[in-house]
Formats: sequence, C-alpha cells, structure tokens
Amino acid sequence: MSPSSIAKSFGPNSSKVLIGREASERAFKSLAPTYSVIHLATHGVIDNRQPLYSHLLLTKTEGDAENDGRLEAGQIMNMNLHADLAVLSACETADGRIAPGEGIIGLSWAFFVAGTRATLVSQWKINSESTSQLMTSFYANRASKPSEVVRNANALRVAALTMIKTPRFSHPFYWAGFVLVGN
Repeated sequence: MSPSSIAKSFGPNSSKVLIGREASERAFKSLAPTYSVIHLATHGVIDNRQPLYSHLLLTKTEGDAENDGRLEAGQIMNMNLHADLAVLSACETADGRIAPGEGIIGLSWAFFVAGTRATLVSQWKINSESTSQLMTSFYANRASKPSEVVRNANALRVAALTMIKTPRFSHPFYWAGFVLVGN
C-alpha cells in the first residue's frame, strides 16, 4: 500500500501525505488537528509500566527537544483532535496497561482523550504486506458508506472478508489483528 493509494480515497484537497523526513513529530502536531481521518503507518512502542510513554516513531526535528520523534501517548492526550477516525497501522497499538476505571491505557486511549471518535488499532505484530492490502480494502469500502458508525465497522468487516478469500492471507493472523474501538 503506498501512502498515495490511501490519500486517493480522500481526494487531493482532503489529504496530506508525509513520508520520510516530512513525517515529523512537529508536522503531525500541527496538521493532525485539521483532519477528520488520521492514518499513521509507523512503528509503535508500548510501555506497559508507564503507558503515557508509549509512543509512535516519527522523524525528529534536530535541535528541538520537544520534537524528538517520539509521539508519546501523553503528548497525544494534550492535543485537540477532531478526527472521526485514527488508524494506527503499527504493531500492537491496541495494547496497554489496564487501569481501574479507565480501561486499557495506551495509544488508542490517548487518541480518545484528545477527541478522536474511533481508532483502528492492531492487537499483535502485523505483517506489512497483508496490512497494506487490508488497509487499501478498508479505505475503499469506507468510501462507499454514508454513515460514520456503519462505515468504519462495515469497511473493516468487508476488508477482512476480502482477505479471507485471498489464499495467501486467509489465515486470521493476517487480518484479525485489527480492531475498531469507538464509533
């Protein structure tokens, strides 16, 4: 899945693709509040001892201590996001520490606190090739449904069914790791 294939699902004026050095923590912090869908295809690091230090790896900004390339859950929580959906296409982004009264504290929780209505996260280490196909199918299916609630859930369901019918990726390891949390 190329980033541009996902961007095409939204149109040229509705998306911004950041790759390599452009995908900095600083760019994320400034752009993310302006988009209704946020897709991060990067590495995730879960810290179950101190879940607010769980982070996504982005490009750091040299000479800027606040933009060290580690987008931490604590930093995400302090953002003002208005996204309908955040897709965390990285390994084990659904993981976190279970806290009484809070549930699982981790990256998806941080996006909720920041104002995101739903997250699509992974429960285990994911395969890049199968995830690319799953995400491409997810966004194609999502574009065809008018209702936000039905759109996300149904798009994931149809994408999983498509993967099941693909002999190479029919095993649940390749598609069942992603879960939709929220609306």
